[in-house]
Amino acid sequence: MTDNDAHHKLLDKSQIVHVALEILQTEGYKSITIRNIAERLGIKSASLYWHIKNKNELLELVADEICKNIQLPDKEADWDEQIMMLAKEWRGKLLSIRDSAIVIAETAPTTPYRIQLIEQMHDIFKKAGMGHKEAFSALWFFNTYTISFILEEYRFLEIANKESANPVLETPSINLTIPDMDQEFQFGMEVMITGLKGKVK
Repeated sequence: MTDNDAHHKLLDKSQIVHVALEILQTEGYKSITIRNIAERLGIKSASLYWHIKNKNELLELVADEICKNIQLPDKEADWDEQIMMLAKEWRGKLLSIRDSAIVIAETAPTTPYRIQLIEQMHDIFKKAGMGHKEAFSALWFFNTYTISFILEEYRFLEIANKESANPVLETPSINLTIPDMDQEFQFGMEVMITGLKGKVK
């Protein structure tokens, strides 16, 4: 066995995903590249392809890791309370990991933990009394709202960070007030849940 073969045997997907998550947290989504990961692992870029097919598969694995430790709501709670609890948990998770909502938005839900999370959300809507198609549509609506909101929230956080780093920067043509994002998220969820209640049989 050559030294390269031995190195390939020692390396596994979990190490690669861990490094990718570190890059995501410290440098952001655009810095997750095969080259950057290989450099951190001290190997050649080509060596990563022993373990992953391409960057898309890597991002799907990163998305799965993000979904791995989501705390699911109490199944004894009413369905609308479960949805609200899950939404807040999901938002908190995606805000705790830099650019993680971008990873979720840019990848297909093909991995185990992510599929499990989707199935749990779908079951909540089904148990509320929705048919299969309506539960799917409700899930789609829920996901679109939460991810879109968080992507917008990233933008406001970036603006706030720039203003903090440049307190003397003047932009007289722009009078931007950053909203209370907790309040706005809660408002949107309440409106969504109110509308979804009309679909419950």
